[in-house]
Amino acid sequence: MRRVTPIGGNGQLQHGTPDNTTDFFWQDYLGDLDYVRSAVKFARQYGGDDLKLFVNDYNLEYDWDASGNKKLESLISWINKWESDGSTKIDGIGSQMHISCYADATEAQKRKDLIVKSFQMMAETGKLVRISELDMGYVDANGNAVKTVEMTEEQHHQMADFYKWIIQQYKTIIPPAQQWGITLWCATDAPADSGWRAGEPVGIWDQNYYRKHVYAGIADGLSGE
Repeated sequence: MRRVTPIGGNGQLQHGTPDNTTDFFWQDYLGDLDYVRSAVKFARQYGGDDLKLFVNDYNLEYDWDASGNKKLESLISWINKWESDGSTKIDGIGSQMHISCYADATEAQKRKDLIVKSFQMMAETGKLVRISELDMGYVDANGNAVKTVEMTEEQHHQMADFYKWIIQQYKTIIPPAQQWGITLWCATDAPADSGWRAGEPVGIWDQNYYRKHVYAGIADGLSGE
């Protein structure tokens, strides 16, 4: 689906504009409700009995406003609207967690609070919950993204602890019957010329495929250590 933009109490879906003539939006032709209902209908018809359908979006744990998590609130509202016809069923929510570990303690705690709240909100829907694109950069005390070549041992350990904490929160807050897994977005750190977070320490391995500290943090989070 296209992105939900958090505006007011209920977000608006993206649509074509006079300034954007290259992107195609199904909702411009089928409507905000029917384009999702149609997609779900045909997926159910041709996708098999064991099909699970997720709405997948990014920044669901982001501070869009003073109360936080406004985008997720909007997304849940849209799911309720799409399902209000009594036949459309969306099985789960996928959260693309492209996040950062913050050196500033206040900022770091705010991010943790938003992640906890997002997990709680998704759990309360009763739907399956999947972390669909988890990766992490590092932001220093001045608010600057730190490149891999600049990372210190302490910063690597902080990232490992944050990965561990996120996975522990997922396993604690999301009921086992609703847990649909975690997908890690980057196998290795991004090259300097990458189109995604260029030169940043987003991988589980470095570019030579040596395990990083975050590998252990993720393993500990999954094992419950």
